[in-house]
Amino acid sequence: MASRMAGSLRLLLWLLLLWPQLGADPGDAVTPPSARGPPSPKSETLMEEATQKPEVLPRGCGQRRIIGGQPAPERKWPWQVSLQVRGRHVCGGSLISSWWVMTAAHCILDIVDYTVKLGDTHLKHEAPGAVAVPVKDIVVHQKFTRIGGLYNDIALVLLSFPVKYTTHIQPVCLPTNALQLAAGTQCWVTGWGKTREDDKPENEPTELQEADVNIVEYRSCNKILKKALKAIQNPVDKGGLCAYVDGKDSCQGDSGGPLVCEFNNTWVQVGIVSWGIGCARKGIPGVYSNVGFYKDWIVRVLSRSTRWDTAGLLISRLCLLLLLASW
Repeated sequence: MASRMAGSLRLLLWLLLLWPQLGADPGDAVTPPSARGPPSPKSETLMEEATQKPEVLPRGCGQRRIIGGQPAPERKWPWQVSLQVRGRHVCGGSLISSWWVMTAAHCILDIVDYTVKLGDTHLKHEAPGAVAVPVKDIVVHQKFTRIGGLYNDIALVLLSFPVKYTTHIQPVCLPTNALQLAAGTQCWVTGWGKTREDDKPENEPTELQEADVNIVEYRSCNKILKKALKAIQNPVDKGGLCAYVDGKDSCQGDSGGPLVCEFNNTWVQVGIVSWGIGCARKGIPGVYSNVGFYKDWIVRVLSRSTRWDTAGLLISRLCLLLLLASW
């Protein structure tokens, strides 16, 4: 009986040693943090082998392939997610890897437990391929502030388990640091926010909306908003981005959602819905967090936990091997 029990324990330990490989996502598998704590940098690592160089962001991204907008076809924006509290949509977001979602920092409250819904364009019903994943941890930009406006309005949301990529669930690409957006570049904003500024919450759409908007030059945007707000300082800092088309805009409920542009048949997220003066007001651009400006921060957050998680995994394996050797 004792030898049979010892054999079972050995088998269990060997399965634990092999578990990261058995559970790996071949396309973009990552290691979750070992424990939940205060928001801190956490990240992902490729787990085909424990010693393989980690890949912070997925290889295949950006493929698919609002006010004044129109309903978005299924599978058109597979990175769009709904950040929810108790089943109710509160903000948008975008999938940037199998473990991570990007959203606006002003959407986050420490005392709230969030869930992320992916793979569906409707809020009130669940498509066959839709999934709802609890949030494990959230990293808010350390310099986010509401004083005098919204600045550094970006947060990274860690899922409790990785999602599998499907035709309805795909990550969006992040821009390179060198990407320069010319004024007038056409991009698209998506979300479940109000379709009119004076809409009541009960009239908000349940079907994902899309709208095309054009990039507005940084200095021109500040000039317009500064005049509208009667402000002394520029309302938009270097971490901000502006976009506008007459009669089209993001609105309340769209916050945290993606502003994406297509380059060489690949969709790149250039902005995160942040704030505006009303919604779709004549001549007033909407303001987005500039993803390119925060690209280094995003990679740094993800890379730090990659190192921590890999080290923790190697230590746990070493302990198990020593235990096996002692038998």
